[in-house]
Amino acid sequence: MPRHILVFGGTSPAGMDFSLAAVRDGHTLTLYVRNPSKLSPEIQENATVHTGQLTDAAAVEEAIASGAKTCVSFLGPVMSDLKKGSTPIADGYAIILPLLERHAYTRTLFLSTASYRAPGDRFSAVFSLMVWAVYLFARPAYEEINAVTRLMVALPSEMNCTVFRVPVLRNGEARPVKAGMLGEVGMFLERKGLAEWLLGEMEGAKWVKRCVAVANA
Repeated sequence: MPRHILVFGGTSPAGMDFSLAAVRDGHTLTLYVRNPSKLSPEIQENATVHTGQLTDAAAVEEAIASGAKTCVSFLGPVMSDLKKGSTPIADGYAIILPLLERHAYTRTLFLSTASYRAPGDRFSAVFSLMVWAVYLFARPAYEEINAVTRLMVALPSEMNCTVFRVPVLRNGEARPVKAGMLGEVGMFLERKGLAEWLLGEMEGAKWVKRCVAVANA
């Protein structure tokens, strides 16, 4: 079923792969980005693009009020943007999420990582080592992803939220994707495969109100 989808983080590699797949499937797209010049010509020609910072509440609301009722976000920490004690993505979500609720969005999907532990996760030595490395050497990113994910999992049930936690993302052709909890899935995932999985989950809603991990099957 064609949807009108609002995309945050659309200039990221995963965001662009998703947008191209969504256009291919006949969805209407609205993107909110900081730098539209990063978008491919195909996306620019087939989407409505709003430009602004995450902290610009008026610009964010203009995009959210575009008529979309589905939101897919690829926003995540960028180390170059993280100054000591700053949480730019969490600050942005503090604006975005209440506006999505105010404008009655009924399907939302948000990116997170293994740095956030969810009920049902199993112990995995590999994931534990990876998370400890992030904690030790990229502490601001660890704190940022936990701050934003706590906001997501507290969203009202009417927003039908799925938080999808990604492992190491790679380029390459789409491969089958396995969804489950940490300790049940692998360490790698092609971005094109993530795009296909998201389009399927958007409709299938198997992981609504859940914090799922996704990786190559």
